[in-house]
Amino acid sequence: MTRGVNEAVPFELQLLLWGILEKRQERGEQLDYLQVFELSAEWVDEEPVQKILNRQEQPFHQEVFYVNHIENLAIGVTVWGIDSGEYATMLLPEEYCYD
Repeated sequence: MTRGVNEAVPFELQLLLWGILEKRQERGEQLDYLQVFELSAEWVDEEPVQKILNRQEQPFHQEVFYVNHIENLAIGVTVWGIDSGEYATMLLPEEYCYD
């Protein structure tokens, strides 16, 4: 995790993002090297619920997850998960350096 993710995304939610990727691998899905997580909130039964949209380009995949009982919601945050094959990291798009 980068400093930006640590500051913008509560730790329990960081663990959930990694868990989503692990579950997708367990289901035998092909994961793109770039995973995009869009974090927002929705109201369900008058309670705020964390919404996580996970998407990738190749092969196309888009899935929405709803998580109850998150103490500190992350709203309006996009997190990139990049897997180089040797290591994986999560960062905010604005932290990515184009060299």
